[in-house]
Amino acid sequence: MSDDQANAAPGAEVIPDLLDRLDNVEELAAQLFEELSSYPAGGPWFWEELKPEQRKELWADLAGFVVWLQNRILRHSSNSAGWIPGCWYRHPDAVEMLTALMVAHKAAYRAKSKKPSFELTEWFSRALWPTMDTFSQRSTFKNCLESLSHYDATGSGLELKAETTEFAAFVAEETATAGSDGDGPVSADA
Repeated sequence: MSDDQANAAPGAEVIPDLLDRLDNVEELAAQLFEELSSYPAGGPWFWEELKPEQRKELWADLAGFVVWLQNRILRHSSNSAGWIPGCWYRHPDAVEMLTALMVAHKAAYRAKSKKPSFELTEWFSRALWPTMDTFSQRSTFKNCLESLSHYDATGSGLELKAETTEFAAFVAEETATAGSDGDGPVSADA
């Protein structure tokens, strides 16, 4: 033992290790802050709130996931109604649902646990198959799969406007007649 080590305060030998650990914690905190401040409240999967570069990253992640899903799992089904066509990205409702499915997959498969669990089978039973059943029930991809080309069904649907004069009048009337405690009458239309 050197004279410097003999004269050092007890426990001084752990200080370099503690400083290294502190550096790691500071780096992790900075990364966490960046992650939390870079994405909207809905997370890095909330399409509407993402910046263009974030959307580009999400499109790349989602495309990789959809290709994997179709090629690894769905294409082996003898029922082609359960397949995802190449034009999936042109179906806004499917994009939202596939994004949710991808996020659930990441949660199940990328957990850092080595303990056995039901998360992987739950992804299939609670996420994948219900999503595919929804696509089938709603005929999301039916025309595209039958014609082997994209069929745009978005033009015939009902599109709502966020603010209409009728809605503004309803809100004004409803809030004017409601009591100050909020227990006032509510329209039967509501």
